[in-house]
Amino acid sequence: MSQQLAGIVKGLHHITLVTSNQEVNRRFYTEVLGLRRVKYTVNQDDVLHRHLFYADEKGTTGSAITFFEWPDLPKGLIGLGSPHHLAYSVSNIDAIPKWKAWLISQGVSVNGPFARDGRVSLYLRDPDGVNIEITHPNTDGEISQDYLKGQDKNPPTVNEITHDMRLVKFNHATPVSYDSHQTALFFDKLLGLKNPFTKQNPDQPETAITAIGNDDQPDFLRYIVSDQASRGIVGKGNVHHIAMAVESDEEQQKIERRLNDLGIHNSGVIDRFWFHSLYFRDPDGNLLEIATKGPGYTRDESLEKLGTSLILPPWEEPQRSEIERVLKETDSKNPVTWPPKYPRVVSPPESIVVPKKQITEEAAPA
Repeated sequence: MSQQLAGIVKGLHHITLVTSNQEVNRRFYTEVLGLRRVKYTVNQDDVLHRHLFYADEKGTTGSAITFFEWPDLPKGLIGLGSPHHLAYSVSNIDAIPKWKAWLISQGVSVNGPFARDGRVSLYLRDPDGVNIEITHPNTDGEISQDYLKGQDKNPPTVNEITHDMRLVKFNHATPVSYDSHQTALFFDKLLGLKNPFTKQNPDQPETAITAIGNDDQPDFLRYIVSDQASRGIVGKGNVHHIAMAVESDEEQQKIERRLNDLGIHNSGVIDRFWFHSLYFRDPDGNLLEIATKGPGYTRDESLEKLGTSLILPPWEEPQRSEIERVLKETDSKNPVTWPPKYPRVVSPPESIVVPKKQITEEAAPA
């Protein structure tokens, strides 16, 4: 049965996180990371709080990072059920040192770049502490760590995000798992996804990296695996859920039937207006979603006006006055500090054994 579903999941659709302040969030993701806000709406399960979408210029599937604004939620903690980080691809490996120079000029703490595990990666944290990787393949190992160290001695001057630096789409998301075999079996039996490798984590040798993906994107999920992993807490600065993409409602319904056949608790298909959603959890408690590619973000806004005003699905329009009143009240109690004090990047960047002070410290820019 799982082989009948092979190829249905096309990769990542979006990744949703938690932020403490929508205006600081907007400025960081648009001004510092160069993304575009493509939808400004509310959380359909909690309509008195915002839901913010950022993506490339066209809102392409697989490029959208979204945020629930929950100012009163405590800070999150990485672990089982609370993923470690997300990674964006860039189209040119020469963009990596440019990104480092640009981020440092903006006061953002960065770590790297690192040449390992078949890619070159730079790590940073957003104002809420989200771990973000910017990466490009280094398949043949043509870029060495010594070469990167040499570049650090003569960094480029970058005054803006140039076209060649643009974040393209997600490269992968990294949840945390207790058992690599159980994780691989789950995705094989449920979605027909493959496990091309499980190998030692170069940042933390006592842990492993387990890849889950399809033929085109063999590791769009890269689990950090440790039998010592503890339970995480989803809160501000953490990943809330990871959404995978399917082409159509019919394909989504096949997965829904498969979930039910396997006795896996799920939400059933939910109409989110811009796409349809189906939610369930993996064996480690990570919240996953299957989302359709359509109808898309231009269903109710022109491409030129995406994200410029508060948009509500039709069934929420009767509550608009109350929603706007409460959001205004939220803003009055949630002052904006810009530039923010960026948390320092954790080192090594893909370790799940993190000193407590590094998780919670709001440090001065590095």
